[in-house]
Amino acid sequence: MELRQLEYFVAVAHELHFARAAAMLHVAQPSVSQQIKALEIELGVQLFDRTSKAVALTSAGTDLLPLATQLLADAVHLQRVAHTSARRVGGQIRIGFLGDEYAQPRAERLFASIRRHHPRLVIEFTQVDFAEHHRALETGEVDVAFVLDPAPDSIATVPLFEWPRLVAVSKSLADRYPDGMGDRLREEPIALPIQMASQPWRLGWTPASQGSGPTFVVGEESMEAMLAAVGAGRAYCVVPEYVARFYPQPGVTFLTVGDVKPCLVGIGALRSRLGEPHIEAVLKIAESVTQGRKARTAPRS
Repeated sequence: MELRQLEYFVAVAHELHFARAAAMLHVAQPSVSQQIKALEIELGVQLFDRTSKAVALTSAGTDLLPLATQLLADAVHLQRVAHTSARRVGGQIRIGFLGDEYAQPRAERLFASIRRHHPRLVIEFTQVDFAEHHRALETGEVDVAFVLDPAPDSIATVPLFEWPRLVAVSKSLADRYPDGMGDRLREEPIALPIQMASQPWRLGWTPASQGSGPTFVVGEESMEAMLAAVGAGRAYCVVPEYVARFYPQPGVTFLTVGDVKPCLVGIGALRSRLGEPHIEAVLKIAESVTQGRKARTAPRS
């Protein structure tokens, strides 16, 4: 017995006309008649009463119709499950994070969706330093990471949410200007990660009040080193708000400054690795979470 034979049987049963059933199936009428006859022989029953004027189901045909319909529906469901399983990825993916990005509502929806669509994919979280989170992707320490803008051209990102940013200054500097920093920061050096001191990053992580004039940069290797420079009064720095909660430092005060806007946080991966199934799967789901639909668009740079 073939599924095709059951499909022909159900079609003729619904149309009660061999020619109309053949037209609906886009096959020749003789083919339908031959397959119905072959099915009747295999089952050992007559399915239709045929006359020159009408076609009607026999009692056996009436009993078998719901079973044939269910078998066809089960076959379609089986095919869908197989296709879904084939698209699922397995193995392990390492995801870098800075603070508590994974607790943001969109990030929570992202990981819930990953686990739902790819239950065999094991997620391993790895904390990376603010100063190293771009490089962690480039060195292969992680496969995917939460990335702060602006990302280098080598990294493709899917935007997820915004993080407020604060200005970290020495407590002594904050005490000298209790009414706010105002333009005072223009006269202060800024601490930036050595690894991320490119022009786009420098512009994106420098307060607008600095203007377009020269800025003296103190390069540091890590967030802790940046904050140590701040506490020692050698510089100030702009940081995501999680730093105030995760990196309390003696002698450092975190301030809200009007022209320091939130930063965009995305999930990102190296462009050279976008074809890898587990990475592609994560970014595709991130896009659907961000857009509220399942359509795929190109990750932004």
